[in-house]
This record gives sequence, structure tokens and C-alpha cells, in this order.
Amino acid sequence: MQDEELAALYRRCGAAIYRRCVKLLGDPAAAQDATQEVFIRFMNHQERLDPRDDYLPWIFRVATNHCLNVLRDDARLSLHDPSSLPDAGAPGEAAAFPERDLGRQLLRRFDETSQAVAVLTLVDGLSQDEVAEVLGTSRKTVGKKLRVFLERARRFMERSS
Repeated sequence: MQDEELAALYRRCGAAIYRRCVKLLGDPAAAQDATQEVFIRFMNHQERLDPRDDYLPWIFRVATNHCLNVLRDDARLSLHDPSSLPDAGAPGEAAAFPERDLGRQLLRRFDETSQAVAVLTLVDGLSQDEVAEVLGTSRKTVGKKLRVFLERARRFMERSS
């Protein structure tokens, strides 16, 4: 892919990838970094992709996985580094957005594919067929992972309330 083609791809879907990252990470600066990382990965892997395919599903899958990995790594850091935790009396993100914190706690209980299925379906509103295409898996697998996610999420919410 030539530089002009890469620039055109970025113009076509860069804003959508950025919005995706903001939605998942909740931080515009982190989302900007994630968007750049996604396109760097695309540049490094483009020779392995079929040029006849639409790159958008691959890019969305990489963006989703990258953001989920960032969230997981942030959670691990805060568990091991007490200085990274907000003060109990200070208004932190968890206090301002308890649903987001609860959602992150829930997502951490699942493997990457299940996380991606849940986010793409429940947050982004993609159909199971669309999720299957983005993730490169079968619709049946998407349906099963979503069903297990929802069952375990209900149990988790019942215990949390």
C-alpha cells in the first residue's frame, strides 16, 4: 500500500477508530495514542492482509483488542501499585462513572474474544453477523460467547447489588 493509499484509509476510518477508542477507554488522549498504535500495527501487518479485502473489519478488531488490553493492563497496574489508586475522598473516575467501573470489572472476568463480542454487540450495537465478520469467527461462536457473557453478567450483577 502506497503512502497516499494509507493516508486515504486514515481519512476514511481514522475518526471512527478514534471514536471507538474513546468509547472504550473514556480518555481522549489515550484514545489518540491507541488510534496511532492501531494504524502503526496496520502498517506493520498490511503485507499479510489480502489487498482485495476491506481493511475496516481488521482495523476495528485490532482497535477493540488494543483498547481492551490497555484497560486490562491499567487494571493490573492499579492492583499492584497502590499509588496509582485515587484517594478515597477525591472524586475519581469510578465515583463519577460507577457504571463504567462496574462494566470494566465485569469485562475483566472474560477472555479477549468474549470481551470483544460483548463490546461490539452491546456497546457498538453491531449485529451478531457483523461481529462475526469483524472478529473473523462464526456467527454461532459469537452467539454462544454473547449468551455466556450475558448469563455470567446477570449473576455478577446479582452478587454486586
